[in-house]
Amino acid sequence: MSRNRFESMKAHIKYSKASDNNPNDKGWRVRSLINLFQKNILQFGYFQTAMSIDEMMIKSYAKTSLKQFIRGKPIRFGLKMWGLCTSNGYLLGWDLYCGKNQIETNVLMKCALGSRVVMNLLKDFLHNTTPRKINLYHVYFDNYFTNFDLILHLRNIGLRATGTIRNDRVKIKNEICKKAERGTFAVKNDKNSQINYITVMDSKPVSIASTAAGVNPTLPIKRYSSKEHEKKEIQFPHAFHIYNKYMGGVDTHDAHCNNLLPSIRNKKWTWVVFTRLIQASITNSVVIYNTASTGNKKSTKEFALDIAKHYLANREKEITQTHVSKRVEKQSKCSSCPIKTYKFCKGCNAYVCKTCFPNTH
Repeated sequence: MSRNRFESMKAHIKYSKASDNNPNDKGWRVRSLINLFQKNILQFGYFQTAMSIDEMMIKSYAKTSLKQFIRGKPIRFGLKMWGLCTSNGYLLGWDLYCGKNQIETNVLMKCALGSRVVMNLLKDFLHNTTPRKINLYHVYFDNYFTNFDLILHLRNIGLRATGTIRNDRVKIKNEICKKAERGTFAVKNDKNSQINYITVMDSKPVSIASTAAGVNPTLPIKRYSSKEHEKKEIQFPHAFHIYNKYMGGVDTHDAHCNNLLPSIRNKKWTWVVFTRLIQASITNSVVIYNTASTGNKKSTKEFALDIAKHYLANREKEITQTHVSKRVEKQSKCSSCPIKTYKFCKGCNAYVCKTCFPNTH
């Protein structure tokens, strides 16, 4: 596709009407599009019990107040998104970050930002899932979101949760000597809330809070030993093992989408969001295809190329079809107007009168 045609297509795309303008929502221009996409991706329901919540960055240099800068990230400048994914990278929930001080009218406005994000992404899940089935699911998030109030609230609802937690969010910390060997851990358990608080010495002390897993059974995790100059198996608590296994769903989805980045840099942030929705749709299709396929699995690029080839082949068929009107014995109504005619187009497989034939072809 040429650049001129690409720009002309953008000019005809309308994201939201002027009547949808909301002074409390900076992303109102794409809000209706996001809601439509959210509705479509949930057509298969929540088909996996392990779900993870994390942030994603969409590369963009557009001049907008929504643009974020995160130092040390692979994508430093861009739009920040919140994502809810399965462990294999299927996107279940999606939202645009519009600022920490965004005015909200819901009951969560006094909660921490991480708690608001988690509850907003799980709102549809909690509304459409029965209490008996909620106990089967398990949600994972990192230390940006985790706090004891959030985990306790999810436990009271019936949803299990596991996440790494920062030391400044814990009143009584697990004390581990800085010179302790890798794999050394300390545990605290609250009988009332049933929250397990575990700290393990890795390259540095790492803490995790969980209402679903504890220490046993301990499982081996490979770590590099500087003394032996090779990877060595170290026994870690069970909570760390399941966290490492199921937490990377959002990162997997983000990696698939980054394989489909467009080569054209755009100045409009709305178009950046629109292209990301297309990438997310292709990624979800790849995940479903590879999950259901018993043969060879496809990469995201191969799947996208197959989609492009399919549409190009259909276009070639349309171009090569001959549209010639011939007189037939039976008279019928024109496909474009109420006039009755004897002329029939084999390419369209429809009756077309003399007046409408030049306009439809």
